[in-house]
Amino acid sequence: MAKKSFDYSKWDNIELSDDESDLHPNIDKESWFRMKHRSRLEREAREDEEIKEMNKQNEQDNARIKIIKARLNGLQSGQADEDAEFEDMEALQGELSELEARVAEKEKRIKTIHEKRAWNIDNICKVKEEKSIINDAKMSSLKADDFKPTGLTESVLQKNQQQREKEAEPVAPTASDSTPAAQTSAPTPTPAPVSKPASTSSPAAVSPPAPGPAPVKDPKLAAMSYNDYVLEHEATLEHYSEIASLDATKEYLFKHGHILLHEHAQSYMLLSCLEDEMNGKHRRMRQVCRQSQILSHITELATSMRRDPRDVILPFFMRLQEPEHLKGFNDAVYDFTVRIQKRAVEKRKEMDAERRREQGDGEVPLGPGGLNPYEVLEQLPAILREAFDSQDVEQLHKAVAQMSPAEARKWMKMCVDSGLWVPNDANEFEGPIDEEEGEDEPIPSPAEDTS
Repeated sequence: MAKKSFDYSKWDNIELSDDESDLHPNIDKESWFRMKHRSRLEREAREDEEIKEMNKQNEQDNARIKIIKARLNGLQSGQADEDAEFEDMEALQGELSELEARVAEKEKRIKTIHEKRAWNIDNICKVKEEKSIINDAKMSSLKADDFKPTGLTESVLQKNQQQREKEAEPVAPTASDSTPAAQTSAPTPTPAPVSKPASTSSPAAVSPPAPGPAPVKDPKLAAMSYNDYVLEHEATLEHYSEIASLDATKEYLFKHGHILLHEHAQSYMLLSCLEDEMNGKHRRMRQVCRQSQILSHITELATSMRRDPRDVILPFFMRLQEPEHLKGFNDAVYDFTVRIQKRAVEKRKEMDAERRREQGDGEVPLGPGGLNPYEVLEQLPAILREAFDSQDVEQLHKAVAQMSPAEARKWMKMCVDSGLWVPNDANEFEGPIDEEEGEDEPIPSPAEDTS
């Protein structure tokens, strides 16, 4: 039979302090375990002290054995000094034999102690080699303040400026200049459309419905930082916005988490939701809202766990497998979608008001009655103003029906005189006023309008 390459017998005797095989039913288990552990430690301490003392005696005996052997060799070779002739060789040999026997006995005792000592948690293994490796590479920051402008926005603006200057240079007239296409090529002042998230506006310019990253001290620097980030990673952000599968979203976050979990990326998603809703892309808006909420929930989970957001991607998607967490996430997506829709309506009104103010600075054509339509629209009661903003005739009829005849006649006559409303009958609002209704009140100023 071939000899075993490794002796496994040393694993046959393992001492466990929490072994219940010898536990008496009337003895407390925890106390018994502590007593066994303390007894083993005390026994091993006594044995270690005994081994230490025997090793010390063996060192002394081995030193004496070397001296005796050296003297015996000198006497036998005749090279010993004058004092060696008085040495008794037989006595030296007897002492040598006694010392060697004593050393052998102590070594046997030490070997016996080690062989009888059972394996336990403290001596069953030992560290053979220990090494610490420190990774010097630092993870990229996900804070908006830490992303410094790269100069991409400035280069784009510079190219656009050069292009405008080039187009503004006078050119010789040609036959094609008389064509409609050439006539429409000249730049004309038009109201600013809804800008893409990659435009030169900063995230704070749209006032997202959910709180975003804390603004930096320099607004211009924040705008440049955001636009540089979007210009650099817009393809990745757009691809993420269009992913419909949660599994594919998880894999994409594992691969591009350093981009998508950045604060600038979350601002981009907010602006994308708002832009899609204002442009009538309701289905895409809901899709982007869900992707935006995934980023927000991962960031919140990382904050609660005091971890980097890139470390909690897997825990977040594992939570979504539970029906309770999935329902809560879907509810959050729905609430966020509603806030986006409300914000889109408010933003549209703000843009219309801004456009009216800009147009009001110039010459505005007055209505048939000589009234400014923008001033009248600002003075109208809220229910009438909403009807005109939405251009909903049915809503306008309902609003007029809720007013008294005198009040309805007054406001509608102002709408006709300003050109906001064209009646079917020219004398529709020219009828006499009842005495109990009184005369029409003067047009209130915007500051006096409390409706």
